[in-house]
Order: sequence, then C-alpha cells, then structure tokens
Amino acid sequence: MNVNQQFCFSKSTRLFVVSFMCVLGLSYIPLLLNIWIDTQMQVCNIQQAYGTFEFAELVEHTGKYISWFAFTFGFAVLTLLLGTDYSEKIKSVVAVVPFILIVSDIGSMWLIRFAPGIFCWQLWLSGFLLATCFLIIFLLVVSNVFFRKCKQ
Repeated sequence: MNVNQQFCFSKSTRLFVVSFMCVLGLSYIPLLLNIWIDTQMQVCNIQQAYGTFEFAELVEHTGKYISWFAFTFGFAVLTLLLGTDYSEKIKSVVAVVPFILIVSDIGSMWLIRFAPGIFCWQLWLSGFLLATCFLIIFLLVVSNVFFRKCKQ
C-alpha cells in the first residue's frame, strides 16, 4: 500500500471526520462565551477577572479548562496526525505547539497575581493563539480529509 492509498477513506469515514471536527469546533463557543462574560476579551479586564482568584477558584478553573483543552486539542491533533497525509514536519509542529500554548494559558492564569502586566498579556495572547491554532488544525484536517483525491 503506498502513502496516498493509506489515507483514502470511504465517504462515510470522511463525513464522520468532518462532522466530528465541526462538533469540536462548536465546543469552543461556550468556552469563548465564558471568557467573554469574564473579560469581554480585553486585556485590561483580565487582571480584574482572574487576578483576584482564590486558590480554590484557580484549581476549579484549571480543572475545567485543562480537561476541555486536553479533550478538544487531543482529538483534533490526533485526527490530523493519523488521518492526514501532511509532512512529518507539519505534524511535529501540530503535535507540540497547542500543548505548549495550553500550559502557557493555564500557567499565566496562576501567575497574574505576581506580575499582572506580563501575565495578563500572556493569558490573552495564549488564548488567541490557541483559538487560531484550533482553526488551523480544523482547516488542515477538513481540507485534507474531505477534499483529497484518492485513487481507488
């Protein structure tokens, strides 16, 4: 079996992958709405929203966000790694970058109280890059899986 044939999926499998990626994308909406409620996506509001968290609140938010991030990005990245025929270089970047951003995002939430000027921006930037990263992964998977020409 050559490389191109290895990644030729049936129509139903392609529809499943695309549908699954769409549902993962939709799962981003409640997260973004929660962040909008807390900060209106403005750096100046991040310190006010997250800088006063008590230890228990940080633990609660960390548990909620890390679980969501791990599930959503884990499945999205795994789909790209196993279901597409992109180069190993692209796959290696996608296999690492989102998870570095997740640690940056969660870590900056914990560190805001110590240096708000730095970590408010880091939290905002990490969140923005995570959303961008998900969009890129989504587009890469959908375009490769759904629009790939396969020789039968």
